[in-house]
Amino acid sequence: MKKLQAIFLVFFACYGSALNAQCSVAVGQDSLTACVGDTIFLNASGSNEYLWSHDASLSCDTCASPYIILSDTSTYVLVKGTSQISQMATNGNFSSGNTGFLTAYTYNATSIWNEGTYAVGPNPSAVHPNFGSWGDHTTGTGNYMLVNGSTGGNKILWRQIVSFPPGVQVTVKWWMLTFVTPPGSLQLKLAGTNIGNPVSTPNSTGSWSQATRTFTVPASGSATINLVTTSAALSGNDFGIDDISYHYNCESYDTVWIAPKSDAQILLDSTSLFACDSLCITLDNALDSLGLLSYQWVLSDGTIDTSSTFTHCLVDSGNYSGYLITTSIEGCTDSVALPSMRVGYTRRIDSLVIANNGSGYSGMVQVLNTDETIGINVYYESVNSNSLDSIFISAGSQSWSNGAITGSHLMTGWGPVVLDPEPQTICAYLYTADGCVDSLCQEVAFYPTMTVPNFFTPNGDMVNDRLDILSDNADELHQRIYNRWGQLVYESYLPDESWDGTFNGAPVAAGVYFLEIEVSNAYSQAREIVVRHAVHVMR
Repeated sequence: MKKLQAIFLVFFACYGSALNAQCSVAVGQDSLTACVGDTIFLNASGSNEYLWSHDASLSCDTCASPYIILSDTSTYVLVKGTSQISQMATNGNFSSGNTGFLTAYTYNATSIWNEGTYAVGPNPSAVHPNFGSWGDHTTGTGNYMLVNGSTGGNKILWRQIVSFPPGVQVTVKWWMLTFVTPPGSLQLKLAGTNIGNPVSTPNSTGSWSQATRTFTVPASGSATINLVTTSAALSGNDFGIDDISYHYNCESYDTVWIAPKSDAQILLDSTSLFACDSLCITLDNALDSLGLLSYQWVLSDGTIDTSSTFTHCLVDSGNYSGYLITTSIEGCTDSVALPSMRVGYTRRIDSLVIANNGSGYSGMVQVLNTDETIGINVYYESVNSNSLDSIFISAGSQSWSNGAITGSHLMTGWGPVVLDPEPQTICAYLYTADGCVDSLCQEVAFYPTMTVPNFFTPNGDMVNDRLDILSDNADELHQRIYNRWGQLVYESYLPDESWDGTFNGAPVAAGVYFLEIEVSNAYSQAREIVVRHAVHVMR
């Protein structure tokens, strides 16, 4: 008997059963090329759970089919697949009969009367007259391993050599049914190492119970799994084995390498553009200094331009918009809105009227009398607009305004006004709500004026000692003074000179004297003459 057993173990060592039970995760493509900004849809298969990483734009990091938005720094996406593997051992339910495993027991298809024998079939009573009839665990009508336990103890009942992912925790499960009590005892071994304690078959006959034991797969990935009978009892120690299975979690990885195509990125100055009456723009892409992109500029006035630098003039008032599309040599595109553009309309001033009854013109200069009421009127264009525009008038140090004119107004006026009595420029400004401005200016000057006193007292008391003729805007003031006999006693041409009441160095006698005065400036149309204006000299 010992010799036969030794021969069998040699045969057993030369024969093995291998089960390929590896984890696997796979993505649809290992490498992708796309444009920056494109949406890339990913798809993984082969695992129960997934964990994606290495891209911040992942739509979901635990989905089987997430997507990413490709950036110019994208290089790869990694997926980890985690699987809960539950698989039957090779012929673990014995449906294929006496195959797929190794054993040190003796096989007998028709009788297991002797200890240390086994059969594979659906009914223990068919191979041993003292055993009952119990169906298998799988279906109740299929095969299972029918065992008459060995009295030698520590004998290999069932062995398989299985390939697993190295280092995973594998749980071996099997079902047991007792034919005759006392029960049998089984020890799970990994090669020659015990895995946990022995487990007994059920204490009562005819009912199935499950046993589990867990081990760590060696670094080689190859596991020699043994079910060893340990009971040496002659009585009882008879049982059935069915549905041997392996259960473990494993991880696997796959990588999608990503190569962004040449970029078509755009950087435009986004500052809003505005001008009055016409707007000329020049736009270019700051990110295409080498000129490698193709362009399509589209403007809301119907303009389409394919130049790398967009130069265009808008002449109609209104708001404009547009967009730019760029394309790289690999077909990638980018687009951006153009900055907002507006052309404002300058509302025109038709005329600036300065009204004065005594006014006239000298060249382009309007000449006014200072002693008359002056009115200022601004006439301007009527436009179809409800926006509030404004008129501003400046006249030397003075100003007037009207900030509430609309498109329907045609004229704004001020009067009466008093102007500073020296030459000056009066300007009208029309500001639109957009800030566009039109202006019209008028140079004004004044006829000369003078004031002549009726008397003076040249007595040396420093009060009213001279005949001072006051004048405004006078370039020349010609004075001639006569005594009562018609003799000329004083003559001057300068506005700032005055008579001191002497003739030939001697004081004149008190009495009435007569003046003739002629005053003029550059704008005078005729000399103003005062004939025989009487002046009293008092001593």
